[in-house]
Amino acid sequence: MGINPSPQKPEWQRSIKAPLIFSLVMGLISGVVAAIASTGGTEEPLRVDIGLTAFGIAFVACLLVVSVLTMAGRENPRELSEGSGVNRSSANPDKKPGR
Repeated sequence: MGINPSPQKPEWQRSIKAPLIFSLVMGLISGVVAAIASTGGTEEPLRVDIGLTAFGIAFVACLLVVSVLTMAGRENPRELSEGSGVNRSSANPDKKPGR
């Protein structure tokens, strides 16, 4: 089908490490902020449960957003732009069988 292979992407774009590290950092930041903000003062214990919940939600949400943006940013194969598909228009409708 494709005779010309697409050029190789840089190593950091083919790896999963960058999105995982980004999601981990965002999760840690949101977890720490949520744990400290939900404590309610210096005399109350640190709310680790809320911090872990915020970490999990932020980690999954960031990973989902990064993966969707990565898939949306992919370029189409070169064969799709060569006009090999079926082009239909309302000016020339398909002929019905039997007519």
